[in-house]
Formats: sequence, C-alpha cells, structure tokens
Amino acid sequence: MNLGLRIASAAALLGIVVGVLWAGSAELAALVAVGALLSAWEYARLLARTGVSPPRWLLYPLTVWLALVFQIPSTPHGAITPIEAGVVAGLIGTVLTGTSIVRVASAITGALYLGLLGYYVALYTWRVPDMNHFGFRLVALSVLAVVVGDSVAYFTGSTLGRHPFFASLSPRKSIEGAAAGAVGTIAFVSGAGPSLVGLSPLAGAGLGLLITVAAQAGDLVESGLKRQARVKDSSRLIPGHGGLLDRVDALVLVGPVVYSYLKLIAFS
Repeated sequence: MNLGLRIASAAALLGIVVGVLWAGSAELAALVAVGALLSAWEYARLLARTGVSPPRWLLYPLTVWLALVFQIPSTPHGAITPIEAGVVAGLIGTVLTGTSIVRVASAITGALYLGLLGYYVALYTWRVPDMNHFGFRLVALSVLAVVVGDSVAYFTGSTLGRHPFFASLSPRKSIEGAAAGAVGTIAFVSGAGPSLVGLSPLAGAGLGLLITVAAQAGDLVESGLKRQARVKDSSRLIPGHGGLLDRVDALVLVGPVVYSYLKLIAFS
C-alpha cells in the first residue's frame, strides 16, 4: 500500500467536502448528486460481475432524482413520487426493451440504496432558531462520528482483534474492533453533540449507538456486494483507496438514521 498516496487522496477528498459544506446547500446537493451517480456506476459494475446488470437508463436518473429529492421544491400532494416513477419506467422498459424484471429490480434497489445520500442535504438545510450553521454542524457531527468509529475500529482490530466479525462478508473485521468502534462513536457523539447541535449527553449517546449500527450495516452491505462480485474494491477511482463506494458505504445509512432520530425525539 502506498501510504503517501492514500493520505494525499484522503486530504484532497476532505478538502473538497469541507469546501462544499462551507459554500452552501446548492453546492452540497451537486456534490451529493455526483457522488451518488459515481457510486451507482460502481454498483452497476459490481452487479454486472454477478451476472445481473441493472439497466443504466433506469439506475442513473432514478439515483440522482432520489439524491436530490430534498433539494427539489415540495412535491404537490398526489403527484407521482420518484419511486413510483421508477417502477412505472421499469415496467414500461421490460415491455419495450425486453429488459428482465430482475434487472429492473436491481436498478430500483440500487437507486433506493444510493439515493439515501440525499439525506445529507436534508440535514444540511435543517434550521433551528438561535443556532447558527446548524445544518453544517449536523452534517459534520454525523460524518465525524463515522470517521472516529471507523478509525478506532481499525486500530483496535489491527492490534487486539482475535475474533472475526461477519467473516463471510468481511474477513478482516473483528468483534474487538467493532466493539471499540461502537464505544468510540457513542463517546464522541455524546461528548460533541451538546456543543455542536444542542443534544443532551443521553440523547447523544442514543444517536451514537444508532450511528455505529448504521455505519457497520452500510459497510457490510457493500462488503457483501464485493464478495459476490469477487473483487477487493468497487473500482480504482480514488488513488490509494479504491472506489468511491468503498469510502461512502458506511455513510449511506447514517444520513437517514440521524434525520429520523432527530425528527422523532430531539427536534420534532
């Protein structure tokens, strides 16, 4: 592994994300849309290696539409939703192009999965009275919680890991690493949550627990896809890191979990 290249790529990615977050919601929405589209491209390549190639004409536009749904003005009551439109388009496509229903289903599933990145736009545009840059803080808390948990899990697993954690999907993960990562995430959110977004330490601990479960689940989902495709990385898009999906897999499910948690118990 070229550690210098890996660090340089990570620094460049971090710089892009921070710059976009500072720029505003439109810029973030554009970044999310591009990221979701590139991830959809990698998803399609992975599935093609398993013998099921999702139709790009359905996967790409539906993924971008779902990723941008929070940036688009509210849909009038009774209007067709992105999912309904995708299903209708897929069914029409099976007739007009002879595309199998399995391929159509794989495209809709992929769009639903990767379109969840749009929740970061929803978090960013969240406004709370008397708290400046609340959305920026919320996205930063969510992303940093994943980074902290992943880092703690990696270093703990590398040094103390003895028992495999879902070895059939990701043989390098250990129970010790996963447990340490969970503790790190919970401690970080319960500690940083009060100052960043006004959560109580207890509410922050609950959010940290949900984030670590969602991040682990997202990582295992992508590991399962790669295992079925028999590849190590989703692509070679990012020097030293593999594909974009390899970097955002743990984030995909975290966005909707944070959004739903806050809506239900903290900022409803």
